[in-house]
Amino acid sequence: MSALLRASLLVLLCAVAVGIYWNYDGFDPESVRGATVVITGCSTGIGEEMAYQYARLGAKILITARRENRLKEVVAKAVSLGAQEAHYVAGDMGKAEDCERTIQTAKEKFGRLDYLVLNHVGSNYKSLEDKFHEGKSWDQDPDMDFFEDYLNINLVSYVRLASLALPLLKESKGHIVVVNSGFVRSGRVLQLAPCGTDEGGAGRVRHSRRAGVHRDSESRSKLTGKMKSTPELLDIVTPVDQTAMSIVRGGATRAREVYYPFIMWPFTKFGALMPKLTDYLTSKIDLVPES
Repeated sequence: MSALLRASLLVLLCAVAVGIYWNYDGFDPESVRGATVVITGCSTGIGEEMAYQYARLGAKILITARRENRLKEVVAKAVSLGAQEAHYVAGDMGKAEDCERTIQTAKEKFGRLDYLVLNHVGSNYKSLEDKFHEGKSWDQDPDMDFFEDYLNINLVSYVRLASLALPLLKESKGHIVVVNSGFVRSGRVLQLAPCGTDEGGAGRVRHSRRAGVHRDSESRSKLTGKMKSTPELLDIVTPVDQTAMSIVRGGATRAREVYYPFIMWPFTKFGALMPKLTDYLTSKIDLVPES
């Protein structure tokens, strides 16, 4: 065997070993059985699918969103899939009283809290579909009313919910999981200013663990339906069930960050190493909806 062939085999074996090590997270499904979980933004998309994944693992779940009719449907399906308990709180996480009611309900129903999964996104001032369909970048239309409301729902409420839940999470040595978008690291501030808001909230609860993943929510479905890149392609690249399960696994194993699909990991690291080039490349991605 030539030295070149031996070196190639060694490199291949090392790559396989690294791949196995990288993908092994030590996740034990039994660690989630009976665990108490609060999940926000559960009327559709990733939030809904996370409720089902936790249900299949035998957890006790409390879900929140604004649409009560959808929450009832999700709760019913979660019970049929194996959830030990399933409850809902219909509310707006942009309102302090609804955040307080959510955590208080978890305390009353469960007496403890093991996982707080922050997944909600949106604005009361204007829907994301309407906002992005305008086709204007931030410098063209600095809509501060929309932005302030968006900050309240996607930043302030994250910190508020985490702060309210901390006493329960400290008792159980529990987990905080924050779901955010890969665009958080892309630097598209002028066009996608809201993307960074939940990332800011994550930084403020840093001592707990978070999972950074693509969001596959109703807002993404509406938005991508009007964009030049098709939602079908995104669903192939980031299937909602696998995305949701990656969040569940990351939360259970206290992963510092989880990227799904994995291609987001080198993208964000490349962005940190070469920010100017990354800004240039992402500026070429057309995220303005078609008229």
